[in-house]
Amino acid sequence: MKYNISNNKFLEISPEAIDVFEKHKQTHRKKEAGGILLGRCYKDRIFIEHVTSPNSSDKSGLTFFKRNKNRAQHIVNEEWRDSEGAKIYLGEWHTHSEPYPKPSKIDRDMISNMLKDTIMEINFLITIIVGTHDYWVGYQKGKKLTRLKYTEKQKRGLMQKLLTGKWRVK
Repeated sequence: MKYNISNNKFLEISPEAIDVFEKHKQTHRKKEAGGILLGRCYKDRIFIEHVTSPNSSDKSGLTFFKRNKNRAQHIVNEEWRDSEGAKIYLGEWHTHSEPYPKPSKIDRDMISNMLKDTIMEINFLITIIVGTHDYWVGYQKGKKLTRLKYTEKQKRGLMQKLLTGKWRVK
């Protein structure tokens, strides 16, 4: 999936990451799930190539998810080392039980504070909220969290799937 960041920059999410999101959708009274986003930054795009799944050291309920910071940092360090510094931490993802999710005040504060309080090579963070029917994808830079929109090509593809009946919700 691709989302516009600006006229000359976009965010791309790998099919493998989408598979993790789809696997953890919060349906049938499941607890919230979440993890971290890892990938690479290029001149014209940000590529999320890997996301972590929740594990037993994370805490979650129907309306909250708190990942284990030590485990997440270990994964970030390992991915960075194995990629010789190319693969980095890009942000966070989690689920909501609503079809078309929106970030709560807690979600907005969390991503803003993480950007402000963390020493990183980048000056932005990505947040993805996985709803039961759609995703809310945000780009936090400075104090501003902006919802990213599908690229035009991505929108046309999704519309075609809807019109031809080839759309299926997992």
